Amino acid sequence: MEADIRDEVERLRVLVGAFETALGHLFEASPGGSEARARLAADLRALLDSTNERQPGSPAAQTYEALLRRLGATGPGDPSGLGAVPTPKRGLPPSGPGA
Repeated sequence: MEADIRDEVERLRVLVGAFETALGHLFEASPGGSEARARLAADLRALLDSTNERQPGSPAAQTYEALLRRLGATGPGDPSGLGAVPTPKRGLPPSGPGA
């Protein structure tokens, strides 16, 4: 049973990596992609704020924080306290298929 859960978690990691890659390519290639990225980041910040009001530090809040970092929507001096943006050049290991 535990091995099945680990397999499912690994499949989800691969899928999330693929979706992150595809979303990044869409933002880069689409006209207005930077505006779309900013709008998504604003939506995620709103979700994070409302989640932190009800459940600070919850898995949902941690997920929104991670998504904001992955979008590059935070920086070392960010007042939200989310910290540095992880990238492959800044300590984030490559993810997704073929990584």
